[in-house]
Amino acid sequence: MICRVLLLVSLLATGPVAAADLTADDIAPFEMVRALQTLQAQIATGNATAVAAQRELLRVMEEKFLADDPAVWRDGRNARAAVTFTLSGGSPRLMRGLLALTPPIAVDADLAAGALAYIENREDEARKRLLPLDARTLPMSLGGQVALVQAGLVAREDLNKAIHLLDDARLLMPGTLVEEAALRREVFLVAQTGNLDRFEFLSRQYLRRFGTSIYAEDFRQRFATAIARLGIADGDDRFPRLEAILKSSDPENQRALFLQLAQAAVVHGKLGTARSAAADAAKLAPLGGGDAMRASLYDAAASITVGKDIDEVQKRLTSLNHRQLGRRDADLLDAAIAVAAAVGERPVAPIPLEPVTVVAADTKRGDNWVTGTMRTAETDLSIADDLLEKANGP
Repeated sequence: MICRVLLLVSLLATGPVAAADLTADDIAPFEMVRALQTLQAQIATGNATAVAAQRELLRVMEEKFLADDPAVWRDGRNARAAVTFTLSGGSPRLMRGLLALTPPIAVDADLAAGALAYIENREDEARKRLLPLDARTLPMSLGGQVALVQAGLVAREDLNKAIHLLDDARLLMPGTLVEEAALRREVFLVAQTGNLDRFEFLSRQYLRRFGTSIYAEDFRQRFATAIARLGIADGDDRFPRLEAILKSSDPENQRALFLQLAQAAVVHGKLGTARSAAADAAKLAPLGGGDAMRASLYDAAASITVGKDIDEVQKRLTSLNHRQLGRRDADLLDAAIAVAAAVGERPVAPIPLEPVTVVAADTKRGDNWVTGTMRTAETDLSIADDLLEKANGP
């Protein structure tokens, strides 16, 4: 297995070589990291096989790097590759060992130690060491990775700086998994700023370029939630603009996006958006299929309080089959049925109250229900009525 992976690495990184001459020592760390990034670019285009291959490659790389002669890391290309490996999902064991070497490895100490701190969730140290660095001065294959990490470290307190860093990451490493991740994250940071034009532009870019990414489903879910929660599609003038974004992708992607949006909009009470998105999804869903049922569910759930015939809405909801829905949608269906039942319930006309004197005169009820205080109050009210009548008389 290791030899086959190493052969693949060599082919990706340096071109064809004679398999008979291939050994682990023939492949430098920087060449293996270059191959790793090539493999990750395949993940960004939706190659599911590349995900498993990446796990195996990372394992092989760790094994080889830990066994390499320490002199290997005095080559700057290899030392920078170790940082990239660390930030690309590699084990922290390698960097821990390299930071203990004497003489030190040929890379900025803050960069190496900061990378290790970041993947070990020591955020304060990672911020202290990594944020002062200018990612644009680093080789592009490392600079983009560093800018992506820096953006994550500042996003909570400085939204605009994080957006600029994600721009740097995208520009430094176009067509890579780093660009895919940077673009995916930037869409949602921009959404928080309320810049609808920029949100539209970046969303369209992601759907057009990375709509088949392994992480596209995560994007769709977060995209729909952001639109519903932030009210990005609210208003008659906004939803058509959003439709234009979603329709820039292929029909299958469109259907998934409209369904995600309709579901999120129902949950967040954006009923107009939910109905519009459900209608678009229904047009793209095969008749009688699960997606068509989901679209019907979201439309019906969003129609409960808009003045439509509640009996008709209830019929639509109860006609849906739980077994054709996922757990979340089945729960939503149950909740919608309960709400529709409550809305459609006819209030019972109140029974008029009888005067105390009438109840008191009924021997079967009076002794058990009318208290002495009530009798006194009734008498006092009668006296007050008489006095008022005399005061208002001629």
